[in-house]
Amino acid sequence: MGDPLRDDSWSIGKGLTMSVLQNPLRTHLHATGEEAFLAPRHWHMIHGEKHVVIKGRVRVTQDNVSRIITPEDGEVFTPAGVVHSLEGFLGEELILEETTVPDELQKIIFFRNMFAPGVLQSFPTIMQVFYYGDGYPEFPIHIKWLEWLMVVVVGGWISPLLGYQIPDKRLRLDPNRFPRSKKDA
Repeated sequence: MGDPLRDDSWSIGKGLTMSVLQNPLRTHLHATGEEAFLAPRHWHMIHGEKHVVIKGRVRVTQDNVSRIITPEDGEVFTPAGVVHSLEGFLGEELILEETTVPDELQKIIFFRNMFAPGVLQSFPTIMQVFYYGDGYPEFPIHIKWLEWLMVVVVGGWISPLLGYQIPDKRLRLDPNRFPRSKKDA
């Protein structure tokens, strides 16, 4: 179902679909329960995220505190800098929407890059998507500056030197993080 670089809806796993919705601009995840949805532990330096469960339930963990969120709970906000993860439940349908504060368009381009064909099979490209998309995976020994350094060194320096490129280069044109240069024009 769909190509994330061209379409507004695409598959991200068995029974997992991500879509772009408008008014307001947001991402929409639909999990049939065939495969449990998982967004592993990570954090963002610059942006926060708002999640709303439309149907089903999801386990949201923020700084090692977990809770189950349902539609009745309303919006859940994760501020920048907070390590978080989201987990659906096997066999249960989940519809989850996410908006990003301050810039939803960059987050949508992040997802388009992350789920483009071949990206999840390429560690250097994943690190580039994290680098340009303000994402930092949590390591078993959680030291934020070390996680940041890994993403910057591998995603920002080594990967480009080895010829790796993110599929949708609009992600690196976020003016808040990467001022445009002549080569970006």
